[in-house]
Amino acid sequence: MGWRRSILESLVGVSSLFFPRGRKRPIAPGKIFVLRNNDIGDLLVITPLFDALKRTFPDVGIIAGVGSWNAEVLLGNPHVYGIMEVNAPWHNHFVGTQSALSAFRYVFCSDEAKAIQGVGAEIGIDMLGSGFGSLLLMRARIPYRLGVRGYAGGESAAQSSVEYRPDEHVGRQALRFAELLGCTDLPENRPQIFLNQPPRPNGAVVIAPGAGLPEKAWPASYFVELSALLRDEQIIVIGSQNDMPLAERICSKNAKSRDLTGKLTLRESFAIIGGAKLVICNSSMAMHAAAAFRRPAVALLGDQFPSTAQHHRQWGYPETVMLGRNDHHPEIFVPEEAGMKVREILSLESK
Repeated sequence: MGWRRSILESLVGVSSLFFPRGRKRPIAPGKIFVLRNNDIGDLLVITPLFDALKRTFPDVGIIAGVGSWNAEVLLGNPHVYGIMEVNAPWHNHFVGTQSALSAFRYVFCSDEAKAIQGVGAEIGIDMLGSGFGSLLLMRARIPYRLGVRGYAGGESAAQSSVEYRPDEHVGRQALRFAELLGCTDLPENRPQIFLNQPPRPNGAVVIAPGAGLPEKAWPASYFVELSALLRDEQIIVIGSQNDMPLAERICSKNAKSRDLTGKLTLRESFAIIGGAKLVICNSSMAMHAAAAFRRPAVALLGDQFPSTAQHHRQWGYPETVMLGRNDHHPEIFVPEEAGMKVREILSLESK
């Protein structure tokens, strides 16, 4: 832990002395506030937690505190009672200014933080586990707080914590919060998305070249080359407006392709992914959405991922094939190698 984080953790620990602190876990909580102000894939991967909590506490109102960019993820979710916008300036790629000063201002001065206090939750869960997340739960006067030990701090103000384990799947770690609250009936560790109607098969290979961290993405030119290798396949390219220039290049190599970047809502993107015969993407939202609908996905890892096996353990699913660096393949996969693997998967899917 660096000196800045050590100072923040000391402040969190001292602050906990001046805020409500429940000594015992509520047996039948009326409301539970779950903080997940992170990126889209980060929210998708922990959605089984809402199901687990509702199985044990059928009368509880689960309030999800998420960024405005994530509200569509939880629409229609029968386990979530309410969605609150928490556009907090830490640990996401959507809020521009992320500094200690902006975080303190958000916690103690923002209308969103004040609104969380008005919820009156008895239990608060900081899914990521951070000093600022813990301060936000205290600012909201939530008496019983859960955090993460060994990641980004905040555990000194939590009554109970999940231990961060880099070799355990993030979704499974999320379900450990439910276990801390006495839940034993746990759902499958798989993202949950509730659309208005089941996705319709589209017979396409969906390419989602976007990435939360561009420096961790598979090279853009490789997606273009891979599209050329799949010219006999129907391809749909999805993503945000930022992905439109790359999508144009990808589609220029495939006469059977459709460019839908910048044209779909998040839920429409989910439906396209759910109807795909294969999804090709970075380690991103699209990979988690594919798992929600049990669709096969090829996740292409960039050079900054040193261990494909470790990343799969932490973020992958049974349907996910991750292609990246490992002991027997010290460099990232090139388009020709990725194309061969895609062909292999498509041939198995057609049987």
